[in-house]
Amino acid sequence: MKSILGRDVLDTLEELVDPRWTAVLAIDIQKDFCIPGGHFARHGKDVARMAPAVSRMVEFVGRAQALGMRTIFMRQASLPDGRMDSPAWLRFKTRDGKTPDYALPGTWGWQFVDGLQVAPGNWVIEKFRPDSFLGTHLDQVLRTQGIESVIIVGTTTEGCVESTVRSASYRDYYVVVVEDAVASPNAELHEGSLRLFHARYPTHHSARVLEAIERARTAGTDA
Repeated sequence: MKSILGRDVLDTLEELVDPRWTAVLAIDIQKDFCIPGGHFARHGKDVARMAPAVSRMVEFVGRAQALGMRTIFMRQASLPDGRMDSPAWLRFKTRDGKTPDYALPGTWGWQFVDGLQVAPGNWVIEKFRPDSFLGTHLDQVLRTQGIESVIIVGTTTEGCVESTVRSASYRDYYVVVVEDAVASPNAELHEGSLRLFHARYPTHHSARVLEAIERARTAGTDA
């Protein structure tokens, strides 16, 4: 903890991930976005490069849940016939050759990847835009639970992840990015977002974040 203008500010990684006031946000870890056979893969995206990070996402979320972390699963959706898409948004969604009908509720591609489990007491929040806060009740869930800090994992790095990182920060949440548990099919854009995260936010490997959670949990229990 440090003092800025006479106010207490969380500072160390252990403080920023303390389960007493921190939640994990798992963003769009869905089949359409990151595994063979999904929408991205069918439209030529290199999802194979995402596989190691997706495995770490699943492992990280499971271990965080076991450590008692409150966990919120964000799930991207598109409605049939573009019923949540303006003309401008349809243009954005199809800018790179994709069709706009990814993550249709109830379809295989809309589902979370295998191994990712929603535990009792977790939340699942559906969204229709990259920013996890836009048009959702995520902010209300976090504030009613006394959450001050969020740990972010998921897909895609330069899209829904970066949008949510920025939005959480601008809404006065502390943000920690798990750098080896975010992924994109585009290596150049992924690395660009990671450079931004390193410049602005605490950004660490999953093992380091999990170690910090364990230490904070132990310290909180002993307090």
